[in-house]
Amino acid sequence: DWWNSTSFANYYRTWNVVVHDWLYYYGYRDFLWLSKRKFRAAAMLSVFIVSAVVHEYALAMGFGFFYPVMFCLFAVFGVVFNFTMNDKRQSPVFNVIMWACLFLGQGVQVCLYCQEWYAQIHCPRKGNSFWELVTPRSWSCSYQS
Repeated sequence: DWWNSTSFANYYRTWNVVVHDWLYYYGYRDFLWLSKRKFRAAAMLSVFIVSAVVHEYALAMGFGFFYPVMFCLFAVFGVVFNFTMNDKRQSPVFNVIMWACLFLGQGVQVCLYCQEWYAQIHCPRKGNSFWELVTPRSWSCSYQS
């Protein structure tokens, strides 16, 4: 049961089994095969990066703007929690810690994406360069009412 996970490694494996299996067989195992099983940590890191890019792409297409909060949470905190809160942690306290981190992460995402959405509406773009498109407007917007 994913909701009883005491480690992020177990949570990532059981939350979405179909996606996990696909990433495991076509990402992780293939990376290990290509590297002759030498770089297990690099294989895991590459799977996290691919997952983070796909999640960020889905949000960018859905929201209509690029704001890499999900990417940072997956690629940085997801990797750190996966290596530090591993399957050796069995105490129910770690399940509480995991749920607290999940709630905190959701709150951060909602707050930051709403802030960027508001900035996208109230702060017009100054140009059409690549950097103008990928730089979050909430970082440079000084909205005056």
